[in-house]
Amino acid sequence: MMKSHAVLSRFRAVAALALVSVAASALTVSPVAPAAAADAAAPRSGLVAEYLFSQTSGASVANTAGSGVGAATVVNGTDAHWTGSSLAFTGGAKTSTTADWVRLPDGILAGENSATITVETKFDASMLSTWHFLWNIGSDSTSSYWFASLKDVPRTAITTSGNGGEKNARGTAALTAGRWYSVTSVIDGNAGTISFYVDGQLLGSTATTLTPASLTAQTANAIGRSPYPDPFFQGEVSAFRVYDRALTAAEVADVSTADAALHSSGFQQYAQSAVDALNALTLDDATTTLPASSTAALSWSSQNPDITVAADGRTASVRQPAAGSAAIQTTLTATATVRGVTVSREVPVTIEPAPAQTDDYGYLMVHFIEDSAGYAEKIYLDISRGDDPEQWDPLNGGKPILASHLGTTGVRDPFLTRNPETGTYYIIATDLRVFGGDNGSGSCTSWCYWTKSASTRLIVWESDDLVTWSAPRSFDTALNSAAAKVAELGMAWAPEALWVDDYYPDGRGAFVMYFSANVFQTADHSDSSYNRVVWGATTDFTQATYSYGGDFVNTGANTIDTTMIQDGGTTYRITKDNGTGNGIYMESTTAARWWESGTAWTTLQTKIGAAWAGGNAGGVEGPAVFKSHSDEKWHLYVDVIPSTGYRPMVTTDLDAGWSQLNSPTFFMTPSTKHGGVISLTKADYDRVRAADAAAAVTNDLGAVEIAAGSSSDQLAAALPQNADVVLAYARGTATRPVTWNTASVDLATAGTYPVTGTVQTIGANLNTWTGAGGSTAWNAPDRTLASSTAVTVTAQVTVTAPALSVTATAGTRCVAGKVVIVTEVVNKGGQAVTASVTTAYGTQDAGSIAPGKKISRTTTTRLGSIPAGQVSVSATVQGATTTVTADYAARTCAG
Repeated sequence: MMKSHAVLSRFRAVAALALVSVAASALTVSPVAPAAAADAAAPRSGLVAEYLFSQTSGASVANTAGSGVGAATVVNGTDAHWTGSSLAFTGGAKTSTTADWVRLPDGILAGENSATITVETKFDASMLSTWHFLWNIGSDSTSSYWFASLKDVPRTAITTSGNGGEKNARGTAALTAGRWYSVTSVIDGNAGTISFYVDGQLLGSTATTLTPASLTAQTANAIGRSPYPDPFFQGEVSAFRVYDRALTAAEVADVSTADAALHSSGFQQYAQSAVDALNALTLDDATTTLPASSTAALSWSSQNPDITVAADGRTASVRQPAAGSAAIQTTLTATATVRGVTVSREVPVTIEPAPAQTDDYGYLMVHFIEDSAGYAEKIYLDISRGDDPEQWDPLNGGKPILASHLGTTGVRDPFLTRNPETGTYYIIATDLRVFGGDNGSGSCTSWCYWTKSASTRLIVWESDDLVTWSAPRSFDTALNSAAAKVAELGMAWAPEALWVDDYYPDGRGAFVMYFSANVFQTADHSDSSYNRVVWGATTDFTQATYSYGGDFVNTGANTIDTTMIQDGGTTYRITKDNGTGNGIYMESTTAARWWESGTAWTTLQTKIGAAWAGGNAGGVEGPAVFKSHSDEKWHLYVDVIPSTGYRPMVTTDLDAGWSQLNSPTFFMTPSTKHGGVISLTKADYDRVRAADAAAAVTNDLGAVEIAAGSSSDQLAAALPQNADVVLAYARGTATRPVTWNTASVDLATAGTYPVTGTVQTIGANLNTWTGAGGSTAWNAPDRTLASSTAVTVTAQVTVTAPALSVTATAGTRCVAGKVVIVTEVVNKGGQAVTASVTTAYGTQDAGSIAPGKKISRTTTTRLGSIPAGQVSVSATVQGATTTVTADYAARTCAG
C-alpha cells in the first residue's frame, strides 16, 4: 500500500490528495494515479466573520476576517472540547447546562440583501434522526430564523413565519456520520434564491423573497443551538465563515477545497468504503442509472462496447442480448471521490437479455410528499430503475401527477390497484389537506377535528394505461349505494384494497377495501371513539357499487394504516398500533373470507421498522408491502414520520418477519411517503417510461394549410399527430401523440392562426387547480383543474380561401329606346359565391350563385347611346374575392 502526503497550510491550501492502490479482494481493485494538488483559498471579499477552531483552550474564538465584527464565545466549553483543529460539541437536551455551543455576535447580517454561511463540520450519528440546528441566524423566537440541519436529508431554510413558512433548499440523500463535510448556504437577494451546497456541490435551490435583512432580530445567532427545544448539536466544527454577499458556485467550491486540507488523510477511508460496499451489478434495462454512494461521489466508466456511460458518470446505455440469449459477463470501473481523494475498483456486471413484453418487469409506486412549507398533498408516481425494487426514479421530474379540486383539495395516503376483470387501474386516496386546509376551531383542531368531523369521502382516479388518468371523482364511505348513511364515521383515511375473485355468492369478484376511521354511536359524534380499520366492498370505487362492511381491525385502542399481501393460502395483515405500543405489527390467517368478523388472526411480529426511527415503534407508520416478481423476496416500506419518508424492510419468509434492508445502493427520493406499489409487465414499464418526457425535441411543428369551409375534424387530421420528446433520465427520445387546441381557428375566414398542442405525457395529467381570482385556498369557489407540467408544442394554421372559378359575358340591348347592359355570370367552382356587377352606370348586388349555376343581371343606362365599355364582376366566398371583366360594344337605340 502506497500513500502520498503533503504538508500544507491548515486553512489556506489544498491538501495533497492521498491516493491508494488497494489490495486485491474478491473483486478486482485498480490502482489510481495520484491527482495533482491545486492551490485554493477561501475568498476574502465580503468576509464578515471567520472563526477557525484551531486553538487548544479558551472560550473566546477570534474573528480572523478583519472586519471589525467581534469574537465568538463558547458557552459551557472546557479545554477538553478543543482538539487542536476543531471544537467538539457534546450535544444534549436543550435543558442541559453542560452542553457546549457557540454564541455569535448579534446583528452579524443585519440589513443584508445577500449572504453566505459556510461551515466545515462532522456530526454524530444521532444527528441523523434528531431535530437540531447546525447554526442559526435570528432570535430565540421560533418564527424568524435562517439555519442549516443535517437531520435525515440535509437542508437549509429561512423563514419569518415559523416552520410552516420555511423556504427550504435540500440535499438528495442523507450524509454519512463521522465524515468531514463543507456545508454552505447561500442567499442571493438579487436572484431571489436560497441554495444549499455540500462539499462545494450544489444540491438544491429554491425561490424566496426573504433575505438576511428579513430577520430583523438577530440576537440569538449561534453554532449548535436551536431556538426550538431541540437538542444541541453533537459533532465537531473546524471552520465557520460568514459573508455579506452571495458566493458564486466556484467560490463555494474553493472554500470546500481549502477546508478539506485539514482532513484529507481521513477521506481515503470513505472513498475506499464507498467502492468496497458495491456489490456485483445486474443490468436488465437498456438505460440504467448506476449506483451512487452516500459517502462519496461515485462515477463509472466502461471498457465494454455493450455499455456506454454518459458524461454524467451514472447513466449507462446498455446493448442487451436478444430475448432467450445467454447473459453477458463483464465489468465496470467505479471511482469514488471524497473531496479530491479517489479510489477505483472493478465491479462485476451481468448484462441480462432483453425481457419479452409480457414478462413481469418493473414496479410502479404511488405516494404523496410531506412538505409543511408547500402544498404537496397531491399524487406522485415513481418507477423502479429497471426490475430493481430497491431503486426508484420519480416520474414527471418529481412533480405531482394528479391533484384534487374536490372536498378538502388535499390528498394523502394513496393506493394503486387494478381490476383484473376490466384491466382498469385505480388510485384511491384520503381526502385531507393538512397544510392550508380546514383545521377546525376552538379546542378541537387538527387531528382531533379531522378524525371526528372531516371528510368520509375517498378521492378516485382511473386509467387504462397508467399514463393518462381521469379527472378526480369521489364516493362516500359512510353511505351505501343508495346514498343512505350506514355508518357514523369521523373521517376515512389510508385506504387500500385486495381483489377477491369470488366475493359475491354468484362468483363475481370485487375489491375488499379497508381504511382507517373513527366510528361513533351518535350523529353529532359527541361520544368518545378511537382509530380503527373498517372495510367495505366495491368493484369500481363508485357509490353505485359500494357497500360498507364494518370493523376489520378493532383492538379497542388506536389502530390505523393496514396494508396486506397474500401468499399461497395465507393472508398477511400489517397494521400500525398507536394504542398499546406495538407499533407496526403483522398478523396472518388462512381463512378464505379473511375480511369477515370472527376471523382468527395470529400475531407474527411487532415493532416492525422501529430501528429506522431510533428504536421508537411509534416513529414509523403507513406501511406498504409488495412481492418481488423475480425471486422469493418480499419488500415492506415503512414511513418514518414526520418527514423522512419510506425506509425499506425485507424478508424471504413472511412467517419469519421483517428485517431492515441496509443496502448502500437503495435509493428513494426523500420524503416519499405512505403509498402503494404494483408490479408491471415489460410492456407496462416501457409505456410509462416512454411517456415520462422532460421536453419536446422541437417546440415549433411548422405550418399546415386548410381550405376555408373545412370541418374541425379535417383540421385535426391536417395537424401533426405526434411530436418527438426528450425522455427523462437520459433515456433518449420517443414519439408521443398530440392533442391540439384549435379554438382560435376560424375555419370560415382565411388567415393564419397560431395553435398550441399538448403532448400526451405523464406530465399532461391534471396536477394543479385554481379557484376564483387564482386562489388555491381549500374553500376557494370555482375551482378548475389544469396541468402545470404539460409538454406543449405549437403550429401555424393557414386557412386558405377556396379556389374561385367565375366567368362573365356582357352585351347590350334596347329597351324603350334606352340601352340596357346584360351581364351573365357563371360559377364554375365548387362552392356558392356572392357576386356583384359594376359598370360605369353603377353597381348592383347579384346575390348568391350556386356551384355550376349562372345568373343574368341587367343594368339600365337611361341613355339612348353608349360607347363601348367593360363590366367588372366581383365574386366572394368565405372571405376570398376574385374579380373578372367582360367587354361590351357601343350601342345606339332608335328614338
